[in-house]
This record gives sequence, structure tokens and C-alpha cells, in this order.
Amino acid sequence: MSSSKQILKEQFKGQSERLGEMIGKLEKVSTQFSYIRGIYFVISILVLYLIAQTGSDGIFFTGLLALTGGFIYLIARHKRVTDHKERLSFLKQIKEEHIARMELDWQKLPEYHFSSDMKAHPFAEDLHIVGDYSLHHLMDTAIYPKSSERLSGWLLNEHPDKQEILNRQQLISDLIPLSGFRDRIQVQAFMSQKEISDKNWSMDKLIRWMKDPKEVKFLGTLMILSTLSITNIILLITAIAGITGPWVLLTFVAYLGFYNFNSHKIGELFEAGYQIEKQMSRFGKILVYIEQFSFSGNSSLQNFFESLKDQAESPSKYLKRVSRLAGAASLQANQVLWPLVNMVMPWDMFFSMKMEALKKELAPKLEDWLDDFYELEALNSLANFAYLNPDCNFPSLSEDQEVLFQASKLGHPLISDEERVSNDFIIKEDKDLFLITGSNMAGKSTFLRTVGINLAMAFAGAPVQARSLSTNLFRLFTSINVKDSLEGGLSHFYAEVRRLRRLLDELESDHRLPLFFFVDEIFKGTNNRERFQGSTAFLKHVAGKNGIGMVSTHDLELASLEKEISQLSNWHFVETIEAGRMSFEYKIKPGPCPTTNALRIMEIEGLPID
Repeated sequence: MSSSKQILKEQFKGQSERLGEMIGKLEKVSTQFSYIRGIYFVISILVLYLIAQTGSDGIFFTGLLALTGGFIYLIARHKRVTDHKERLSFLKQIKEEHIARMELDWQKLPEYHFSSDMKAHPFAEDLHIVGDYSLHHLMDTAIYPKSSERLSGWLLNEHPDKQEILNRQQLISDLIPLSGFRDRIQVQAFMSQKEISDKNWSMDKLIRWMKDPKEVKFLGTLMILSTLSITNIILLITAIAGITGPWVLLTFVAYLGFYNFNSHKIGELFEAGYQIEKQMSRFGKILVYIEQFSFSGNSSLQNFFESLKDQAESPSKYLKRVSRLAGAASLQANQVLWPLVNMVMPWDMFFSMKMEALKKELAPKLEDWLDDFYELEALNSLANFAYLNPDCNFPSLSEDQEVLFQASKLGHPLISDEERVSNDFIIKEDKDLFLITGSNMAGKSTFLRTVGINLAMAFAGAPVQARSLSTNLFRLFTSINVKDSLEGGLSHFYAEVRRLRRLLDELESDHRLPLFFFVDEIFKGTNNRERFQGSTAFLKHVAGKNGIGMVSTHDLELASLEKEISQLSNWHFVETIEAGRMSFEYKIKPGPCPTTNALRIMEIEGLPID
């Protein structure tokens, strides 16, 4: 582990310890509040009992209100303490997860969920992009599932776009030093999700409701009801003054009848007000934090959050409107006051109209804010990865027609720092097919995966596990860990044949981007003679096509094809055996492999070889 990485890990350990101390103190305060609430409750009962003995209802109800207010105040104070403790506990968890990500301690990372079937994807499974102990598992710090999906979509991108990648690189670069901002966003998102109950709508359901296209005509109804309401009030006053007769009874019945006839227009006011207020108050805290955060001197993030920084249409402004409307809608919960108010004025009708207007106005903005937040959480995941791995660097995207790929100190991000072996590699225009030979366990498969996973990271906009990497844009395709299918009735060999058939289709397509493909142990599921014949034909066919290929094999005879295929270049990995022990260098070298080790491995393990 590099010294900078070790220093960072020690910082996280120190922060975790300090947070633990703060949490311990809050635990004591919370316990004290629990005792105080219990004592307060007992004393309140005794005080109310003594007051009741005086026989004065006024004093009793005044005391009841005062003592109830005091109890509510204690509950609110206690909740603030417990919420603060929860925030600090989650922040402590974040610091511990940082260390786990640096050490690849998978057991200490959050539980991972990814249910999509990736068998048909060109490279997802072979490069360990998604799934348990995968790149996505390591990088993903998102709380909201849609943000996690956004990140996996970037890592699984089949058609990289240079401008998108460069824009993402800039945003990630600007987010890397903002570790406090990232942690705060993660904590706020955690608290917002924690408070969701089964009664609450999801954010997606809320947006669907807000985008509901049904049109309700309120204006005409409101004008009639308002006219009748004003008429009722005037006629009631004049009737009391003796100026008019009981005409108010007729207009009042007309008002109630018309109101009842249009009651379907206000049916969902209370539920809608409750749900929009709940969702916006939770998610709105995140938006307001971003809105108020200063990105001075940081043009990419300022532009990214432009919609949140618009003072005229900011989240905080809409939060206030939502709060006012929700307060008005909550009158429906009061079964005494609600009918009285609506008998006098069309309260629900008026606020239902306001709610519909808010829906139309807020829906597109909330959808954009939510999309920006999903993007931010995914960007934060990549920025956090870069922050925890200072030895990773952003690749440069080239359009060089001579040097198509060049890497220095290229390593695998899912191998620990202590075990990782890095390699240099370059691909020039005159060579587009690389045959990699070597003994068992020498590192062939790992090297293919190393190149592939770093290209996937580069095309996602993330930093790569390399001192430097320059690459042209490619589509990626792999045939590395092909599995047989009992369900589909496919043998390993037939499954590989179908995978390679698909590879050829991709290679021969007229796509604007060339294909970078990886084939491990080509045709290993068949006999030596047919494997050699099939491999030879395959290599001759793919050479010179619209792509670059890395193919590993145990068949050293295939190395002779370098004389027949001008685009082919031989590379190898070797091992050493000393005193009956085998060691591997894991360094790629030019030329065909000069040794084999299968018989030696069998001999070391005591199997007969004669």
C-alpha cells in the first residue's frame, strides 16, 4: 500500500474513533432524556391530580395544555439527540467502509443487490463489473437504487462517447477533494430513506402522480361556490339584522348541493398533500443542502447544479409552497373543524386547484432535480473511489492512429495492493492481434481481465488502476469465463462456440467504433487436433478486422502463426521452479512461452506422469 494511501487510512481510523466517542456521549444524553421524560410524565400526572382536586376546570385544562406542551418539547429535544446520534453513527460507518474499500474487505461493505441477468452482456460477467465482489460492488456508495443503476450503466457502457466521458471526468475531478460534501450527501440520503414507511409513496410514484395528465376544471366551480359563499354570508348578516328574510337557507342548501356534486374533485387532497409534503421534506433537505453549498471557482459543478441554484425557482422556494399547501390540506384530518370551514367557504376546492397547479409546475423540476441527484450519487461513487485510491489516474482519450493503446503500471483494481502486479503494454497500428501463451496460473487470464476492466473504467469516466493510460475508444467484448448451461442443454464447448460466433458478428459489423475483444483459452473444450485447427482458422479470420484482440492459449504451436499473420504478435508469461516450489512473476513478456508446467505441477502434487 502506498504511503499516501496508508496516511489516508490512518486518518479514517482516527475519525472513526472520534466519532465513536461523540456517539458514546450522545448515548448518555439520550439515556438521560429517557429518564427525564419518565420522571416528567409521573410528576405531570401527580400535578394534574392535585389541580383536579381544586374543582376548577379552567385551571385543570390550562395545566394540561402547559404540561402537554412541555412533554412535546422534551420529545422534540430527545428526537434531535437521537437523530444526531444516527447521523454520526452512519458517518462512522462510512469511514469504516472507506477502510474496507481500500483493503478490499468485502465482508465489511454494505450488502450488495444486483438482480439483473448479465449473461447476454458483452463483457459484464467476464470482467467482474457487476455482482458480488465486483467493481460495481467496490465503487458503489449510492443510497438510492436509481443512482446505483446509473453507476452500473456507466460501467457497462457498450458504446462509449468521448465528450460524455470527458465531461464526467471533469465533474469527478472537481468532486474528489470535496470529501465532506460527499459524506454529507450520503448521510442526508440515508436519513431520508430511513424515514420511509409502508404508507409512504416512493419518489417514482410521486412523480407519476404529479405527471398525471387528467384535467380537472376548478375555476368555474370555484367562482360559483365563492359567489354562493359570499351570498350566504351577506344574507345571514342581513337576516340577523332583520333586513331580509331567511333566504340564506335556500342559498346555503344550493351551496351544499353544488359542493357535494363536485366533491370528487377534492377526493385526494389530503393524501396528496401528505405524500408530497413527506417526500419533499425528506428529499428536499438534500436539495437545499446542495442549493446552499458554495462551489465557487468550480465551473463544472456550478453548471451541473445550475437548476438548483436558480433563486427564482429553487428547491427551498418550492419546499415552502409545498409546506403551506400540505398545512392547508391537513384540515381534512380534523373531523370537527373541516366540515365547518368548508360549509362557510370552498376551502378544499380552492386548495385542490392550487395543488393541481403545483403538480404541473413542480413535476418537471422535481424530475430534473431527481435525475441530477441520481447522477450526483453515481459521480460521488467514482470520486470516492479516486479519493481512496490516489495511485489511480484518469486516462487520456486519444484518436491517434499509430498508438492505439498505451499503459504504464497497469494493474487490476480488484486485487489487493500487496498482491497486485502491474504491467506496461502498448498497441500500435501494425499489430491488432495478441496471442498470449504461458503455463497454468502464470497470469494470462488475469492480464486479459486487467486490460478489459481498466478500459471499462476509462469509458465510464473513472480513473484507472495505472500510472498512465492512453487509449482510443473501443467497444468491448469478452469470451473468458464461458459456462455450460444445464438449463439450456449447452455443453461448455458449444456455449463457447456461440459466444465466439457473436464476437465475429460484432467484429464484422459496420459500427463506428472498433471492437476490443478478449478470448481466454480458446476452444479449450475440445481435443488437441480440432482445437489447433479451429484456433488457427479463428485467428486468421479475425486478424485485420475492425478491432483489436487478445487471445490466450496453452497451445504453443499457435505461436508459429506469427509468420503467417502479419498482424499477430506473440506474448507470454513464465514461472520458475526452485526446490520443488513454483513461483510466478506475472510479468508479460514479448515472444512465445519457452516453458510448460503441467507435468511438473502433477509431479509436485504426487500424481503419476510416466
